Amino acid sequence: MAAPDNTSFALRQLVEELGAQIRASAGKLGDLPQETGDRIARELGLVTREEFAALELRVAQVEHRLKLLER
Repeated sequence: MAAPDNTSFALRQLVEELGAQIRASAGKLGDLPQETGDRIARELGLVTREEFAALELRVAQVEHRLKLLER
């Protein structure tokens, strides 16, 4: 019966170590250079603030032109 206790202890220790590694890695994400963050965002299919702002401006311009055409 000693084996299950050792297995439980080893498993608990492994989970605690993995949790510590994940927390440490999450803290390092904020330290990434901007270009690395941009590359990760692109790979995930996300847009940057600048791209979003540019699209927002273009939509506003198209809406304005449509209003002018409706007159």
